[in-house]
Amino acid sequence: MKKKHKLCFILSHLPQGGAEMQTINLIRGLNSSNLDITLLLYNSKDIFYKEIYELPINLIIRKEKGANKISRFIQNSLYIKTFLNKNKFDIIHTLLFHNGLLIRMMAPNEYNDKIVYSIRNDLQDTSKVLLFFEKILIRKSYVVTNSLKSKEQFIRLIGKKYQNKVSNIYNGFDISRFSNSSRPNYNSNLIMGNVGRLTKQKNQLQILRVLNKIKIQTSFHFYLIGDKKQNQGAEIYNFVKENKIDKLTTILDSKESIENFYRKFNIFILSSLYEGCPNVLFEAMLSKCLCIVSEGANSDNFILDGINGLVYDGSDDMLELKINEAISMLNDNPNSNIEMIENGHNYVVENFSIEKMVKSYTEIYNYIINGR
Repeated sequence: MKKKHKLCFILSHLPQGGAEMQTINLIRGLNSSNLDITLLLYNSKDIFYKEIYELPINLIIRKEKGANKISRFIQNSLYIKTFLNKNKFDIIHTLLFHNGLLIRMMAPNEYNDKIVYSIRNDLQDTSKVLLFFEKILIRKSYVVTNSLKSKEQFIRLIGKKYQNKVSNIYNGFDISRFSNSSRPNYNSNLIMGNVGRLTKQKNQLQILRVLNKIKIQTSFHFYLIGDKKQNQGAEIYNFVKENKIDKLTTILDSKESIENFYRKFNIFILSSLYEGCPNVLFEAMLSKCLCIVSEGANSDNFILDGINGLVYDGSDDMLELKINEAISMLNDNPNSNIEMIENGHNYVVENFSIEKMVKSYTEIYNYIINGR
């Protein structure tokens, strides 16, 4: 019987998020007949993605411990060090800066060059202290970015000496889950949406400012779906209330069956100041929404303006122009396919499948296992 190689994914916890969803997609797509897969959640609270219980893996959940951040950091560090000393894996795969720092610091030397570390965002997310450690810890791991922009930033940070340790792998999506056979119905009832944590980075206040401006001449309803407890949640709620657009706006917390909401949206707006490979954009394109994206969220030119969606320069004025352009397009084609929407859907199907992502990661795993 062929020996199974042991692969361990290590995350702190499993809330709703792009990195967490991509981890599940990757685990689901890997060949469990060749790999013995473990998922360690070393500081877990509630698990958002319940499907993790159905996957053929060894699931280890350690409940959150420690009364404060310093206490938790120390306890988590000691736990990870003990865990990796007791269990021998061929590959460790971790994601996000805080996990990448902790795992690589605590991993015994035998794991040097056996760690895959995926980063998901622009490096401007990261403090100078953490970036300093990245320059040192690159020697222990292979780094995977999910946008060419992030890859270029990382290579500039660590220097060309280690550039062969950095790869770019785009996110992969469950095509069958999000792909829509027809675009959302549109008559005079325009539905717009945004999905994302209520943070300054996601910049949803800009959408609300523009919608407040056009509410007199345009009939619409706007859905804002994401973690409401984040750093701009209160400001968003206050804006909606003060400008009396509460009847035009529905704010919802994170939803498990988010595909059901995408199918309601005629227009999807991604207003983020910066993104890597934004899950929500590709999910909306698969769902046949007409997508409007800021330049900051369009890091690798995923959307070509006027070809498979609309791009604006980050300003309120240009977002207003693009929303009006999208509305005109929908008014002109109420019952027929819009080429731009079809182009967006087909682009994701052809380039961002789970199978493509899994194949790319498998190549890195095989490279590590073969000791090259």
